[in-house]
Amino acid sequence: MKIWTKRTRAKTLYGLSLLIISFSLSAQNNLTNSNNYDFLLRDSPPSLFTMRQSNTNYLSAYRLYSRTLDEFIENEKINNIMQLVSVALLFIPITHEEGHRSVLTTNELGGILKPFINSKGAAYVTGVTDYTLLTLRDGNLPEYIRLHTAGIESDYMLTNRVETMLAFNQEKFKIIKWEYLFRKLAIVQYMVSGLFKSDPKIKEEDNELERDIVGHDIYGAARHLFRPSMEFYRYTNYNNLETDEIKLVKRIGYRSFLNLLNPLILGKDGFQIKPDIKILAGLGYSLTPFGDHIDEKIWLKINQYNIGLYLRQFQNHKRWFHGFGVSLTDFTLHHKVIGSVNTHFWMQPENFDFFTSSSFTGGAIDATIQYLFFSKNSKIGINAISIDLGVGYKSKGFLPEESMLNEHFGIRLGTSIWLN
Repeated sequence: MKIWTKRTRAKTLYGLSLLIISFSLSAQNNLTNSNNYDFLLRDSPPSLFTMRQSNTNYLSAYRLYSRTLDEFIENEKINNIMQLVSVALLFIPITHEEGHRSVLTTNELGGILKPFINSKGAAYVTGVTDYTLLTLRDGNLPEYIRLHTAGIESDYMLTNRVETMLAFNQEKFKIIKWEYLFRKLAIVQYMVSGLFKSDPKIKEEDNELERDIVGHDIYGAARHLFRPSMEFYRYTNYNNLETDEIKLVKRIGYRSFLNLLNPLILGKDGFQIKPDIKILAGLGYSLTPFGDHIDEKIWLKINQYNIGLYLRQFQNHKRWFHGFGVSLTDFTLHHKVIGSVNTHFWMQPENFDFFTSSSFTGGAIDATIQYLFFSKNSKIGINAISIDLGVGYKSKGFLPEESMLNEHFGIRLGTSIWLN
């Protein structure tokens, strides 16, 4: 009897990826003029909702919303105002807080999402006792730090998704621009708060179940990275930080501006090197359960092939660790089958420790197959509907938007709609 070991899983996925790529070399894409709206129905672990699931479904829903406004509201000024208000006051708070809540779910903890801005000017995830959070902190510090940073992680990956779409001509800039630009601004605004000693000065509610789970994301993460066993409280103000913690907060603030170094900020979705070759490049910056990371990203569109590349530098307290990734997305294997492959490699600090100089290596591989059901005579502009099957394996390590820090093998199921 063959045993489905960790090594077997990785080899199987690697073989599947090579098979997908080899078949794609002779295939043609019949949906190049269509926009794909994908919805993830079941992710792994199978809970509602993982960060990847929330981000995938939200971005497709937002694009449909923006597209509808564009089609039915002729006044561009009113259209822009509606999008800005909805993004700033509703959509960003929802997806940001969903990022926090998804970490609770991954750790089999419950929480209540309250994404609407309250009288204190903040959105919350509530319904968690101090004892539950203290137990998580003392028993699994990396997950507790990620509980703080997951909102920013989610925001960062949403902007990364948008950049990929625009680089590969999968969406129009005018449809997604306010979501992209305002979220970029929100990320930087949050991260630079420490440079200006900005302080929310929100007191913890008397009822612990009404308190936000972490308070200020940046200050809370910095304090617990340096002093994980100190007296427990949730809301960290600037004056609660010690010298080394302030240095980390300022490091985060200065590096956050890297997120603005992308031509898309100016509405430029790439550079046409040749008639059949387009390139887009940009930088990115976000947080991890053990510090932060910087990305150098390149997107290449060569004929019908969409190739993504990135280099990544992680840092804990002082030491740097390196990683990279390569992807081939949305290529036709057959006139009814579309595939995508993503690969990642990383070096990260041993045990996700903030102070260590020791490291471990790891990686991930992920493949998705979409089987198309065409609706050629549709009167509502649907070119195709697909059933999507994804399978992925990752070793131990932090991968943005991936739920599990430990080794994990997972299967996803979703559906996509292609519209004119």
